Amino acid sequence: MLGVNDVQTRADIARIINAFYDKATADPTIGYLFEGLDLQAHLPTMHDFWENVLFRTGVYKGGMMYKHLVLNAQKPLKAEHFGRWLELFSATVDEHAAGPNAETMKQFAHSVAATMQARILGNPMFPIVGK
Repeated sequence: MLGVNDVQTRADIARIINAFYDKATADPTIGYLFEGLDLQAHLPTMHDFWENVLFRTGVYKGGMMYKHLVLNAQKPLKAEHFGRWLELFSATVDEHAAGPNAETMKQFAHSVAATMQARILGNPMFPIVGK
């Protein structure tokens, strides 16, 4: 683990999210799903999302499910995509932070992945690993 501090600021969130997208876009399983995405435009939205999750700032203005339904229509999502996204996300959080907010990020990510998978694929998420 590179960092031992918890996620405490938007800068901490940005460091984690940017590192995650660096991995995700290069990943052989899910990288192609990000092709055509304007990552520089997308990253501030993801920073807003996680800042709202952790600090209840109200800066994120929804539409997450709709955007992923559109993605699914263009590039069909599979259960393994959700699993790999969650695996990479959790590992990235662990590499950069430790503490209650880091744990909240991982738990919320699992919830998001499970909800999206159920709504998009119509089947439940795999069991929570390590629970």
